[in-house]
Amino acid sequence: MKTFLALLIVLAAAPAAWGAGGPQYSAQGGLGITTPRGDRYVALGIPGGKTMLAFVTSDGSVWNGPIFRGSWGIPMITFRDAGGLSRDGRKLVLQSTQIGPWTDFIVLDTHGYRVQQRFTLRGTYSFDAFSPDASRVYLIDRLDSRNLSRYVVKAYDLETNRLLPGRIADPTQKGWVMKGDAATRTTSPDGRWAYTLYMNMGGTPFIHALDTVRGVAHCIGIPWKSVDQSGLQNVVLTLHGDRLAVHWRSGKEWLDVNTATWRVTPASGHGFPWAWLGFAAALLLLFLLWRRRPRSAGTLLAREA
Repeated sequence: MKTFLALLIVLAAAPAAWGAGGPQYSAQGGLGITTPRGDRYVALGIPGGKTMLAFVTSDGSVWNGPIFRGSWGIPMITFRDAGGLSRDGRKLVLQSTQIGPWTDFIVLDTHGYRVQQRFTLRGTYSFDAFSPDASRVYLIDRLDSRNLSRYVVKAYDLETNRLLPGRIADPTQKGWVMKGDAATRTTSPDGRWAYTLYMNMGGTPFIHALDTVRGVAHCIGIPWKSVDQSGLQNVVLTLHGDRLAVHWRSGKEWLDVNTATWRVTPASGHGFPWAWLGFAAALLLLFLLWRRRPRSAGTLLAREA
């Protein structure tokens, strides 16, 4: 039944579980997760210790969805970026909001809101990404309850309903310590690659490139001189073919990452063509100087004759 929950959504806009560490948890209220069609799912806490999943259409209409016992939220990849929706929009993951010794997940079929799976994992976990076919979810496992920035990535097979052994790591950098808080995320159009920029207080910030098909990852260090890395919250990742652009929200370019070689270079040649403008100005200056050059005596006599 349609209802008017716009005010309630605004009042519930503060996320439910961001205050205890990194942003990769789940949130109630706010903007929720946007579907491929531009609609949104928003989790709302309601009286009685329950959660309602609201469906907000692109024209602003709000509809009641299913109600679940307990406190559930939409997974948050960063402070701005929500997750939990499969590439085709058919599966939605809800995650328990509490931070404790156990983490609960619900996997919904968005056509009819049928609960496909429920699973509970010991530890502090959070949703990270879906594989393109939605057969697998990747999860962040926070290793230390006293330092929630330390983590590993693990995979959960939805077809066999089990957490796969081992961790998803960069095989070329076995000594890399996974530690940080996600600042921004972008995904390749086919849903295969998830690129996440992590702030790493006391260390080197990096981009975590997750291949959700093969279940491998690459970590790319990002040059940053200041001890304070909060400025990375103003950075955006944009994918252009095999070039991952690392730029500021203002539009100013910063770095380019070659996703074939993982090489990081200063951004150049993709913004305003200042170099070409300078070259044209130099040519114009040379032309003007040539026009104003001293005339030879022969040329002057020829003109007088």
